[in-house]
Amino acid sequence: MQSLARPRASMRPAASKPHSTSAVKVALKRAGGSTCDDAQAAACVVAAARLGTTAESVVGLPEQKPLKPAWAVGLLEFTDSETGEVFYAKRAHDCSLVGVRSPAEKRVLRYERKSAAVAVLGKRHRIAACHAHPVKNAKSVDVWAKRGALLPGHFQGLQTCALPWVCSVCAPKIAERRAAEIESAMTVCKAQGGQVLMPTFTVPHGRQDSLSDTLDLIKRALRTMASWTPYRQLQARLGVVGRIVATEVTHGEANGWHPHFHELWFFDGAGVDLVKLEGELFGMWRKACLKFGLGAPSRKHGVVVQDGSRAAQYVAKMSNKEWTLADEIAKASSKTGRKGSRSPWQLLDCILDTDATPQHQKRAEALFREYAEATKGRRQLSWSPGLKKRYAIADLDDAELCAQEEEDSVLVAQIPLDAWRAIRRQRMQVHVLNAVQYGVDAVNALIAYCLRVSEGNEETVSDQSTTLTPTEARGVSA
Repeated sequence: MQSLARPRASMRPAASKPHSTSAVKVALKRAGGSTCDDAQAAACVVAAARLGTTAESVVGLPEQKPLKPAWAVGLLEFTDSETGEVFYAKRAHDCSLVGVRSPAEKRVLRYERKSAAVAVLGKRHRIAACHAHPVKNAKSVDVWAKRGALLPGHFQGLQTCALPWVCSVCAPKIAERRAAEIESAMTVCKAQGGQVLMPTFTVPHGRQDSLSDTLDLIKRALRTMASWTPYRQLQARLGVVGRIVATEVTHGEANGWHPHFHELWFFDGAGVDLVKLEGELFGMWRKACLKFGLGAPSRKHGVVVQDGSRAAQYVAKMSNKEWTLADEIAKASSKTGRKGSRSPWQLLDCILDTDATPQHQKRAEALFREYAEATKGRRQLSWSPGLKKRYAIADLDDAELCAQEEEDSVLVAQIPLDAWRAIRRQRMQVHVLNAVQYGVDAVNALIAYCLRVSEGNEETVSDQSTTLTPTEARGVSA
């Protein structure tokens, strides 16, 4: 049952394999019986999960190669001659091959990143209880399946931290729903004859710059610029009815932290000249940066104004749909760094990477800790007053978005709290979710297996302590 996806070997120490294929095989075989048919079916499910196909197709047609899964269409396919495992890759801009994770593998990675974040920030941080501890007065943790979803499984009855800056499990859910809000507002604006443009503001930055201080100075510069009469006159002349501001942060060893702000400007009419707007904004932005000691921004990068056709060229990092202007704003913090820079999620990847040196891992830990402290209490996305009401968007905060129940979902299983503790002890939460696509029996098999291990009737999958250091967190799901 391995969509139940086994991550790449480099992401996990060889001595600890809490998500190993063998553990899943044992779960399916022993929880459901010990017949040869059960064992064969379990092996087929493991193979199917790697290919992204259904277990039934593998069992029914063992001599035929399964069809390429929908998410892998357009990717290059490779088969390991020794293990028979199938991997997918795409061509980078330099024609090199870049491995592509399946949706189930991406979900496993999100839980691994969260584990690394908990190890860095500590067990008393809000993120430690997220998707781990049941809500108050809960009697069970429920597993639900969303109809028609590529990865249908999700939990209900668990605490969520709703911290999009640092939680790799909550961030995608918040970003997807924020993107839907923005897309809705853009659709209404354009239907009314309006236009939407995206100015991006950046500042010079150096290796010794403090992220917290830089964010504060940029925020003050933007607010001051927005209060100036020429800025207000510009917006009034062009018919700006409101804006959305999103913050994105990356880090590069050469030039340090690189915070920049994306804005979406909503106009009541069309035909705005991008080049002229960019030039007017740059003059004011340069003046504001110098006023607060940020240095003079370059003409090339200081202010860049894009429209939707430009932003749509990006490829979505967390889904298979086209990357739109709404995604560029709502998912700014989910993107990977470019040209030698790293996103906060890539800092966590460095902590998880067994090939990284201890010095690189400690450096990544210190940077992520600074990032978490600098972004604490800050809003990742903000709308100007009255803009949501204008386009009939519900005003929900991040916690409310995380607590929203998925529509058109069916109940798959109710996990008693003692069983949930056993699942957490074996680091199998994410695999329970990934098993949902194979049905109730697969989910129940994993739950039963975790209980057997907890009771000491099976060989344990992981004997690691629940108190993890950042190094111990490598390869372990939260």
